[in-house]
Amino acid sequence: MLRRWHKLLAPFFAAFLLLIAGTGFAIQVTDLLDKPAKEAPAAPKAATNPAAPPAKPKRSPMGQWNHWLKTVHSGEIVGGGGIFVNLLSGLALFYFAGSGLWMYVNMWQRKRRVRG
Repeated sequence: MLRRWHKLLAPFFAAFLLLIAGTGFAIQVTDLLDKPAKEAPAAPKAATNPAAPPAKPKRSPMGQWNHWLKTVHSGEIVGGGGIFVNLLSGLALFYFAGSGLWMYVNMWQRKRRVRG
C-alpha cells in the first residue's frame, strides 16, 4: 500500500519539492552574498521628525533577489493556493521520507532473510 501511494504522489509533488529545495538553496546563497551590504552601518535617523518611524533600508540588488526567492519559496507569489500547495508539499516530504525509509528497511530485511 505504501509503495502504491509513494508512486502515485511522487510525480505530482516532485516538481514542487524541487522548486522548494532550489529556492531554499538560492535563498541561502543570496543571503550569504548579501552579508557585506547588511553589515554596513545604519543611516542616521532624520532630524526633522524624530517621532517618525525609521525608514526601511533600501534593499541591495542581491537583497531584492533574496526577497523574490522567498516569495516563490513560500508560495506567496501565487497567493493562498500557492501557500496551500507549499504546505501539502511539506507534508508530502514527510510522507516520502517515512515511506521510503520503511520500504528500504523492509527490502533490506527480506534480502537478509534470503541470504539466511
